Amino acid sequence: MAPPEVYDPNSPAEQPVALPSAPPAFLSGTITLQPPLTRRGTGPGLIMFLPPEGRLNSTSNLERMSLDPRPLQKWAEEGFCVAGIISNGQEKLEDDFETATNSLLQLKELDTADKFAVVVYDLEVLPQVLSAIKSDNRIVSLVIYGHQQPSQVVSTIPTIIFVPSTTENLTATTPDITIFKVDAQHPSFALPQSVVFHSSAASIAHSKASVHIKKYLGGPFFDLEAIWEEHTYFEFEVRSVALTMGTMVAEPYVNHVPTLAGGIGRKQLSAFYRDHFIFNNPKDTRLQSISRTVGSDRVVDEFIFHCTHDKQIDWLLPGVPPTGRKLAIPMLGVINIRGDRLYHEHIWWDQGTACMQAGILPSHVEFDGKRLRLPIAGVESAKLLEDESAVAPNEMLGPSYGFE
Repeated sequence: MAPPEVYDPNSPAEQPVALPSAPPAFLSGTITLQPPLTRRGTGPGLIMFLPPEGRLNSTSNLERMSLDPRPLQKWAEEGFCVAGIISNGQEKLEDDFETATNSLLQLKELDTADKFAVVVYDLEVLPQVLSAIKSDNRIVSLVIYGHQQPSQVVSTIPTIIFVPSTTENLTATTPDITIFKVDAQHPSFALPQSVVFHSSAASIAHSKASVHIKKYLGGPFFDLEAIWEEHTYFEFEVRSVALTMGTMVAEPYVNHVPTLAGGIGRKQLSAFYRDHFIFNNPKDTRLQSISRTVGSDRVVDEFIFHCTHDKQIDWLLPGVPPTGRKLAIPMLGVINIRGDRLYHEHIWWDQGTACMQAGILPSHVEFDGKRLRLPIAGVESAKLLEDESAVAPNEMLGPSYGFE
């Protein structure tokens, strides 16, 4: 059966896909239990220590809010059973830690009962946390965010400490401690509800923390390549908005960098897929894979986007009427996967070659009273990506380019 050419809200393929749902359990005023928010639905245990909201400068009055969820949800989307402890004085911390651990053990979603990880976002209680966990041999991984004096941390548990960029002393006290400096100045850089939240630093730190924790807990691990293939199958072959969005976390985003197209958040991204992408591609669209790198939480794809420009392609050449030309455009995608669902796609390409191949960009322009040949390649760029010997090198550096 041929894929649909237009969006049909009544199609069976466009019925909403239920997202993973596991309501949090509030055990007390300071402890929250959150089962995994993945399609798998099970995972190992993680205990985190969070600062009270009153100690943070909240972003509630700011116009621009991050899509990054708060730590409890974020780690649950990674596939962990999470116990979040909000620090409310230090005298109850050991009791709260014991309650949280025992509560995790009662969860039917917990698939590993003899190992736990601990993540500390609240540095004020770090000494008490270290005291509480040092004799608990079930704690096999420790992550500390924002410590400005890592040389004061003593731990025999495998530990990673993320320190602000202003930190000078990066000396670890034991071989079990790894220190990583982030490009952010404030200790609360990883908390999205804080005004000092630093998106890129938080993302890099989260990836490294996830690798560290999974190494010692033994998971959870997912087939990232299969998840990405599933997503593109629903996009390009089935052509279903609902099924495509069903492969993504609660609040995902897509950025097509050259044209500033995409969608931020589920509502906006669904509309983008519906109105400007999934049913907006020519019938002969195909993706030619060139290379693929699979990391701990990302897939990096090199590919060539092939199509005939026989209809307006909003996301690629917005506002440009069909030219009937064949297009072969080298592209790169960086796809971030959280747990077993996509969080974001960063897609980019050379818009110069897209416009050149579509025939809307001249090869020459007038410059300073002279005729200048633009250093932009057409289909040759795709040929070179496919075969390193297909195009003679350095032609643009010779006399055929520049002023005539």
